[in-house]
Amino acid sequence: MDGERVQRAERIGGARRTWAAGWFLARRARGAVLAPARPRSAATLLGLLLLGLAWCASCATTSSASDPTKDAAVAAQLDALEVALRDGDDGAARNAARKLRELGAGERELAYAAEAERLVAARVEPRLQPSLEALRVALRSGDDEVARSILRRMRLMSPTGSALELVEAFERIVDGRTAVSGLDLRAECAWMPGPTAGRGGTCSLRFAASARDGVPRTLEPGPATLMLTAITVDRRGHLSAASEARSFDDLARLDVPAEGGASVELARVPLELPPGALALRLTALIELRAGSVHQHGRALPAMNAGVTAGELVLLDGRLLALGPAARDELARRASETSARPADLLDIALRVRREDREAVLDSLAERAIDPARAELLAPALRWLAPDVRGGADPGAWGDWLAERAGRLRDERSRGEPVLPRRPLPRLAGP
Repeated sequence: MDGERVQRAERIGGARRTWAAGWFLARRARGAVLAPARPRSAATLLGLLLLGLAWCASCATTSSASDPTKDAAVAAQLDALEVALRDGDDGAARNAARKLRELGAGERELAYAAEAERLVAARVEPRLQPSLEALRVALRSGDDEVARSILRRMRLMSPTGSALELVEAFERIVDGRTAVSGLDLRAECAWMPGPTAGRGGTCSLRFAASARDGVPRTLEPGPATLMLTAITVDRRGHLSAASEARSFDDLARLDVPAEGGASVELARVPLELPPGALALRLTALIELRAGSVHQHGRALPAMNAGVTAGELVLLDGRLLALGPAARDELARRASETSARPADLLDIALRVRREDREAVLDSLAERAIDPARAELLAPALRWLAPDVRGGADPGAWGDWLAERAGRLRDERSRGEPVLPRRPLPRLAGP
């Protein structure tokens, strides 16, 4: 399956939606004078935060309305068709192509389905079937070096017809992966303080790229999803969370130079630290589907490219004045008998993003007993939000013990324990 055809077909002609700006942005645009802000709960402000997303004109356009249910069904069948072709499941591929016709898909989707059916109908020489199956397995597992080796052997076998088309299509997929791997793709959260001194401002959400290998490229990302998660914590260690996801039909084209980088703004989020909150963390994750990357005059498929998440943390003025916490500060304080949960939480909130994993390793290596784990629960909920430990000290104690066990296993196998690559500080006030 030609990767470029897959890329073209996945750009589904769905409805392009325009995000509505928040009420405060609309009032400001009309020149209205805002009344003094009344105190709001953390949950209310989190809701306003996520409802205040606004499209950036450089990355979105509008079009006529369409049926979201139909669009979703067409997208699902296109995904099923791609998986079936990749896995060599001809029956599933034919079934997905038939359903696309039944759904009344658009012209591009139907053309893609017809091409897929022709590909399935074409017979490949039996002598090449084992190599093709090994090639599919290598591509599924992401082992591009093995895939290249198989492709070189298949070239020596002088394939013709459909087999040659498949070899050329797979070569483009592997070359596209190599080109994308030379890019550093990331979401950025840039803080812009408000016009007056206070707790509020705006977070500019951007999609950024730079070249790791000094080779200029042009990236056309294609469809994407922006996922936002906002977490606040109060003085008692209670966390509140809210999340939102928005889809883009096509992100703007990025001309990535050999040195430096390029970026495009996706949205702006009005943001402020709710009353009574010690900290607020906004995390932005961008998921790309199928796009293309242009390098050395070639247009190659760029599928499932990984994007580093962006983050912005707002801190209470008292904590901000204390500065970042040292990597071993939390572990040392947790071992003291006078330590309190609030003290440990204050330290955790000041841990820099790039230091969090090292801080958690330091806690695990100290062999924190269950009684001390209870004191650490609020701090650990902030440092490891993906762990479902809640307020249960036993769960956090088990988690720290498991982490300590993994660290011991790494050392016992004689493997070098390399320092964790620090993540760039993408944003922050």
